[in-house]
Amino acid sequence: MKTKNSAKKRMMFIQKEDYNFLVYNTLLLLDTLECTNESKQFIDFRKIAYLVDIISSSKNLDEFTQNDLASIYSKAQLKKKLLSHILIVLKNQKMIGVTLNRTRQTFDIWIEKENISNDFFDEELFQQEKENIVQVKNNVRALHSSTIKTMVDKLFTSKNIMTWEI
Repeated sequence: MKTKNSAKKRMMFIQKEDYNFLVYNTLLLLDTLECTNESKQFIDFRKIAYLVDIISSSKNLDEFTQNDLASIYSKAQLKKKLLSHILIVLKNQKMIGVTLNRTRQTFDIWIEKENISNDFFDEELFQQEKENIVQVKNNVRALHSSTIKTMVDKLFTSKNIMTWEI
């Protein structure tokens, strides 16, 4: 287990701003939410920018302070651009599928699991992240298909975090 954790740390390099960190959290999120084809896609990839710090934390969702949540919310604004670059790379590597959502003027995505090594989804290595994804999913109804506004309202605004138009 120690070697798995050290491998995970090497993957993260500059945690929360590193492309590898964002890639594996994006793939884990899509896999855990079973967004595995176009009919069950993750609507509006920008939601991932808000979720990545929550799902990668060692805290439970109810343990985040207002300061923690405010920091996550403001940093998410910067992550959106990184995520848009990651989408291009993952699409070109055929690891995700992407469609243009004209209604919301964004991209909807799903994982192309057959193009990803089976050992990537190691249950032990990413157990905490998967548990956190399930916890967020239980707090935000239809997480994969909810609007970004609904998700932000549920995770941030309802906890008295000042938010602005997305």
